[in-house]
Amino acid sequence: MTQATHTTAQDYRHNSTKTPDIALVVPNEMARLGLKTMLSAIDMRCLVEADSFDALSNSLDRIPVDVIIMSCTECDLDVHEESLREVAGRGVKVLFLLESAAQHMIARAACLPVDGFLIQSELTGNTLDDAIRRISDGEISMPSTLARELLSQVRDRGTVKSPRPVSLTPREQQVLSLVADGLSNKQIARRLGISEHGAKRHVANVLAKLNSPNRTLAVVTALKEGLLPEQA
Repeated sequence: MTQATHTTAQDYRHNSTKTPDIALVVPNEMARLGLKTMLSAIDMRCLVEADSFDALSNSLDRIPVDVIIMSCTECDLDVHEESLREVAGRGVKVLFLLESAAQHMIARAACLPVDGFLIQSELTGNTLDDAIRRISDGEISMPSTLARELLSQVRDRGTVKSPRPVSLTPREQQVLSLVADGLSNKQIARRLGISEHGAKRHVANVLAKLNSPNRTLAVVTALKEGLLPEQA
């Protein structure tokens, strides 16, 4: 039976810190070691590590964490869907490390209660740091390669508009286009010459109007509604 390991028996959550506490769920021991080294380099702590999601779940009540970094294989998409929804209900963010940008994996993973994605072959300290900070701020982290592939898949299926039309203001339409390009709130604010708070408010309005819990599903919905222009 596999077990998760953690740094000490103390609950680190109560310590004063500006960075999120991390748990790793990666079957390969060498890959876990590499991720722990990356996390240490960007001043983030790995409090729990496990080789399976089941092993991790036994530790979450004793050692609450803010972000779970999970190596995702195709089988994980089916086996752990219920567990992921339970974790999401606790307010814990989940960052998936996808094996590849295979079409079927992206389409299925995007429908899960996951807060961010990274492709393992593109993983660096900088991309890991950016992804963790973005999902901690309530954003969806998705590399542009994944975003383009997801949008391409939705376009290939054709657009099916719902009976209730979605009405966006001109500013919200601009924000939606930038969200589809994978820009963060800070980048949207700079592009439009507005405050980051204003960008966050516009993004929240767009998600509400599209009845979408996150940016990925909002873009998928917008494409189905014909709210985004076709791109080459």
